[in-house]
Amino acid sequence: MKFRLLGLTLLSGTLVLGACGDKNNTENDNSSATTENTGNTTEEAPDNSAAGDNPAGGKGHDGYEETQQGYGFKVFDLEIDVDGQDAIDADYKTEEDGTFEADYKNTIQGVDYDNDRNQKEAIDELDKLFKDILLDQQMSEEKVKKNVLRALDVQDYSKFDLEVEFDDGKKMKIEENK
Repeated sequence: MKFRLLGLTLLSGTLVLGACGDKNNTENDNSSATTENTGNTTEEAPDNSAAGDNPAGGKGHDGYEETQQGYGFKVFDLEIDVDGQDAIDADYKTEEDGTFEADYKNTIQGVDYDNDRNQKEAIDELDKLFKDILLDQQMSEEKVKKNVLRALDVQDYSKFDLEVEFDDGKKMKIEENK
């Protein structure tokens, strides 16, 4: 009788504790919002349901709006040539009204997304690039160049030209011809 009562107590205790579990445990939930360091503050990224079709969050050009957290810069203009031939062109510009324009061309991978026809595809590619390089004003030009080349899987180049205008108006320009 005592073992039966003990077994029932253990079973009911297990059921009660299991029912009390928090399904929305954000510590172990892979679908929870992430944070991104955007310079001086860390902001929480929008959840996927609020992000719309733009992986950067929100909607902007052609129905997409710029995210509240942004990338930390307003302008990103990259040109890389390999063996004297145009290999990669990546352009991103945020307008004052919060919309943006994006172009991405990578002849190495056979990708060409201009801002008129393939805006979503262009921003998808640029979003991956921006999240991979994690560009900020404190990075050295050499570190920026290294991160960009690594992210785009470019080992050798004949021209590297990058212009960035950060949200606060500061600019970074890197030019190198080999």
